[in-house]
Amino acid sequence: MKTIVLTGATSGIGREVALHLLKADHRVISNTRNPEKSESVKAGLIEASSNHNLVFYEADFSDFDSVRRFAESIKNDFPAVDILINNAGTWEMKFIETRDGIETNLQVNHLSPMLLTLLLLPLLEKSPKARIVNTSSGAHRRNILDFDNIEWRNKPYDGVATYSQSKLFNILFSLHLKKLLAGRDILVNTVHPGFVKTALFDKMGQQNWSGVPDAAEGARSTIYAALSPDLEGVSGKYFYLETEDLNLSSLAKRDDLAEKLWEISMNYISELLV
Repeated sequence: MKTIVLTGATSGIGREVALHLLKADHRVISNTRNPEKSESVKAGLIEASSNHNLVFYEADFSDFDSVRRFAESIKNDFPAVDILINNAGTWEMKFIETRDGIETNLQVNHLSPMLLTLLLLPLLEKSPKARIVNTSSGAHRRNILDFDNIEWRNKPYDGVATYSQSKLFNILFSLHLKKLLAGRDILVNTVHPGFVKTALFDKMGQQNWSGVPDAAEGARSTIYAALSPDLEGVSGKYFYLETEDLNLSSLAKRDDLAEKLWEISMNYISELLV
């Protein structure tokens, strides 16, 4: 049985991934912003999987202190983490500041997952073969990147652009993290779930879901990257379903951009790592 931290397991792709992991007799730890909702989700997942090894801690990725408390709860209750799946995300179409005063798509989709990953590294290092899976999107191929205006404050706000940028950041984060973890038994890969029917698109208005796969299809990429024995020793790759996706944007392949993003991101979170 592996101990797996999976963010965003209360709905959508995260819930489908959690169900698969539980059916495979693994332990799943996740976050929730709504404890009442998570109790209902927990009961449903346990009933469907016959596996009681499911734990929810209250945590909101728009609040750095909440992410820190989430990590501390995991550290206090579990000696090691085998797999970390950064799945939780948002897509805000209007400019909204988080509790930390940061543009929401940037913090929830990139900075908070990065913070959680770095806080949990000591537990991942205690696993003989740990994996980190970061969830990106085909939206990264829009090649939108503005380090000088990373929160989109000095020009008309564009929710599609900020979301796409945050998904590019997921890949660049994986790229640099792989480099930093060289020599340690921790694999880092990124996945693209594909265009599937989830609540992520709710704020974009009504969608025509005819012929669009459901969240279970979107979970396939994550499950493959997290569990497949075919990926032993494979790190720094980008997967769609059960295949390496070579259709990366030009910016997503650049080590110099990954290093610069790391430096900028650490300016936001370094004090939280002490």
